Amino acid sequence: MSNGKIHLVLSGLPLANPHVGQGVYTFRLISALARRADINFAIVARPDVDLPKGLPRDKFIFLPKARTPKHDLLAQIFWSERLLRFVAREFSNAVFHSPGPISGTCRPNRTLVTLHDCIYRRFPRYTGRFFVRRLFLRSTERFAARSSMVLTDSEFSKKELITQARIPAQRIDVLYPWVGSEYLQPISNTDIALIKRKLNLPERFWLYVGGYDYRKNIEFLLRAYAEANKKHRLPPLVLAGQIPPFTRATCDVYGTLKDIALCDDQILLPGPISETDLPMLYRAASLFIFPSLMEGFGLPPAEAMAVGAPVLVSNKASLPEVVQTARCLFDPQGHDALVEKLLAAAENEGQFSAGLSPNFTEAYGVSRYLDLINGINEGRN
Repeated sequence: MSNGKIHLVLSGLPLANPHVGQGVYTFRLISALARRADINFAIVARPDVDLPKGLPRDKFIFLPKARTPKHDLLAQIFWSERLLRFVAREFSNAVFHSPGPISGTCRPNRTLVTLHDCIYRRFPRYTGRFFVRRLFLRSTERFAARSSMVLTDSEFSKKELITQARIPAQRIDVLYPWVGSEYLQPISNTDIALIKRKLNLPERFWLYVGGYDYRKNIEFLLRAYAEANKKHRLPPLVLAGQIPPFTRATCDVYGTLKDIALCDDQILLPGPISETDLPMLYRAASLFIFPSLMEGFGLPPAEAMAVGAPVLVSNKASLPEVVQTARCLFDPQGHDALVEKLLAAAENEGQFSAGLSPNFTEAYGVSRYLDLINGINEGRN
């Protein structure tokens, strides 16, 4: 641990799932802060967490070991309570930031909570049948509403937190997530050729990245793609990542593929993609397509734009804030409109190129983040 006064303490609880949204957000935040010399910070984490490579281990404080409940949600509740009590006792003068929802009976004096969205209120299947999950989600909203500040990922999410979760508007600030620095580095033709060879991809292909829970709307994309393909032979569509079995909370990818009966070489399923390969995969794609019905932000389109890939993206929720070029947007429930966009892309994907906003870069995001932290420290918030 660095010597000197700790100005900021972060919860490391989201690092238990480092490859999903909150985990990626926390990883990038910690990595960015570690590159700054103007703030001394620490991360408090579970004793059993497997830290992702690249994080500054000397910044971590691990909670004392304890018998952890076997159920993931109960474990989250258990460690949230222990972490909050530890921070309140050991770091009473620091700003505490939880990069994801948290709740407990103890709240440090100056607490900042990031609520990325409240999608679960619009899509109740995410809360499942486990009553405790619904109670915990509501308790995280109440905890955040009484904190010094709530951060969220977009203006859309801010409006949702105000109207759906009843969090006072004056307590909420928008801090856009940022793309990793690896997406802003040059990618050579050699790198592109290597990723195509590694994943056995054709010279020209279209790409989807972004998960398969049911709001991701993949069945809609596949049916529109199949319809457009009847009118004009389209480049193969790559569905990247592990495709889960169909459940009440996931897309029916395999069932839809069976229904639309495309040729085997039209839909490609390369499986999980490593974090190091993702920038090259985006860059290799002739077009990135993202049909989600709702996002708190939408990192995959931002990452695709950062490497220079043309994009076609849903016009719902926060996504018009991310992709600010109107011709690149489509109605994710308008079948015929997407078919027309796909046919246009088959002729020329380049017309759907869009630039990345500087608001989604690390330099801008960290600077704004530290301004907010300093505001809490100085009592401006």
